[in-house]
Amino acid sequence: MQDRYAGDVGDFLNFGLLRLLLDESPLRLGIVWYRVDDESHNGDGRHVSYLQPDNAIGRRLRSLDPDLHDRLGVVVRSGGRSIAAIERSGALPPRTVTFRERLDPADRGEWIRRAIAAMARCDVVFADPDNGIRRSTHPVPRHRAKSGKYAYLDELRPFTDAGRSLVVYHHADRTGPVAAQAQQRLAEAAEELEVAPLAAVRASRGSCRLFLILPAAAHRRHFAARLDRLRRSPWSGELRVYEPGSALRAAAARLGR
Repeated sequence: MQDRYAGDVGDFLNFGLLRLLLDESPLRLGIVWYRVDDESHNGDGRHVSYLQPDNAIGRRLRSLDPDLHDRLGVVVRSGGRSIAAIERSGALPPRTVTFRERLDPADRGEWIRRAIAAMARCDVVFADPDNGIRRSTHPVPRHRAKSGKYAYLDELRPFTDAGRSLVVYHHADRTGPVAAQAQQRLAEAAEELEVAPLAAVRASRGSCRLFLILPAAAHRRHFAARLDRLRRSPWSGELRVYEPGSALRAAAARLGR
């Protein structure tokens, strides 16, 4: 996550989903931002036209969650876009705990330990790397500079081992159809985290992203009900739910989690 992204259309969809999953719920959300330094080589983070009153797409999105739309508008118009500004804005579900220390890949192990400690009082953890997940055996070492843009699956394992549910951001790429990528990422998470994945949620405004829904057994019914509500709501035009395929469902059932 980079400060320059704060309040863009991706954030509206990110936080809209988190609100759908957790608003008016006893489950407490924690966010591990995977914060890295701002880059300037591309136009990422510029997708804020949805906040303009005369923008047709913006009017549609605002109708889904006017409060969230207005709060993000304040962040963008302030001229001080940042993760900290998002945390102060009221855009996140009530009682959310956040961890926004900058991730230095050279100090990654200590950073992860501090993130785990910060999430001690949370039931659900949203991991928000710039680019998404990597397998623990990925050939690019995690101490490399650009590795801060990824969450390696084994460093998320302490959360699931402690009975916490995970929602994990993953940026879709051009390696294949998005639906196939969703199944692949869910399968990787199931294998390394030993959890039964519930779904991947796709959001396509600005760029195509996936949110892997990996609930603890105690929370599975809650998340299933919230995703069913999403499918029957106007949000279904923006957030598409991919369920695990039959082979993955069978493998997940054997995990018993």
